[in-house]
Amino acid sequence: MPSASILIVEDEPLIARDVTRSLTALGYAVAGVVPSGEEAVEAVRERRPDLVLMDVMLAGEMDGAQAAALIREQQDVPVIFTTAYTDEDTLNRVKYAAPYGYLIKPFDRTMLRIAIETVLSRREVELRLAESERRLAHARKMEAVGVLAGGLAHDFNNILSAIIGYSEMAMNKLPEADPVQRMVDRIHAAGLRARNLVELLLAFARPARGEIRGRADLAEVTAEALQLLVPSLPAAVDLSSDLGQGGFPVAADPTRLHQVVMNLLTNALEAVGGGGRLRVALSRERGNGGERAEQDWVRLDVADSGPGIEPEVLERIFDPFFTTKRPGQGTGMGLAVVHGVVRGLGGQVVVESAPGKGSRFTVFLPPAAE
Repeated sequence: MPSASILIVEDEPLIARDVTRSLTALGYAVAGVVPSGEEAVEAVRERRPDLVLMDVMLAGEMDGAQAAALIREQQDVPVIFTTAYTDEDTLNRVKYAAPYGYLIKPFDRTMLRIAIETVLSRREVELRLAESERRLAHARKMEAVGVLAGGLAHDFNNILSAIIGYSEMAMNKLPEADPVQRMVDRIHAAGLRARNLVELLLAFARPARGEIRGRADLAEVTAEALQLLVPSLPAAVDLSSDLGQGGFPVAADPTRLHQVVMNLLTNALEAVGGGGRLRVALSRERGNGGERAEQDWVRLDVADSGPGIEPEVLERIFDPFFTTKRPGQGTGMGLAVVHGVVRGLGGQVVVESAPGKGSRFTVFLPPAAE
């Protein structure tokens, strides 16, 4: 039985009651009944219904066409007009509101249900298409950034090789007491830090498929990463892990896989550094044929009870060098490396987070062939 939430905007009480009874009989949830366009805009903002049934002629200064246009612009909620008017002027006035349907009064329950189900189906398709387009745009952006990062990394490697090499030769030739020795030592240390950053860039830019050597057990890699993490775990952090029974073999280089797990664990630990829960779990899952193909997947979940991630930040967390940390506290390459490695292995990273509700990073990887 359908359970969509529907707001009724109708200034005739008898009609409003009849529509309410019809929606309830059809199994829909009525989000409320309001008589004016102004109240409709406010009700949609507060209650976020799935659909609005809107009369064109309403009480108040704002008619249905104006209210529907504001609702579509501000909240992007679909509207079906319900009206007894079929004249050309009325039709022209409601066109700019881009309604999803137009029901002529009086209408029966069958007509109402057909109109609602048609709109809800269309809305679902639109949302899926928008999400697919967003993912495609993000994938193209990351691919372009990866190509650029790889090219820059190789060029910087050549420059850094000279800086590190000549600074090492200078350090070997200078007496330890020479004041220049300390300056050259700082040049050498800065060169090594820059080389580490270049290696992160290369890890992000390099496709992992060309580097796969044999198999790696994700359970063993995760257990090893947890052993490294536990000694630095604050007492206020509650860590739980469920690595399942048996192995979770994937076709991957163990070192690259270790990078993925350690980066995810480190980020989660930073999120709950002041106290909270950190959960790590491994499982197997069958794809649904949607975002993930209908095949078996190895699933790694790293969840924390931290402050969560703002929506505008969530869109950029996999971008290289994007970080919310203060200067000197992070490079912004950790999650970029995670995304690059998992993508190269034919997998996917899914993030679920909201302010005040913690975060969950889920990695899906294809299992190694028997």
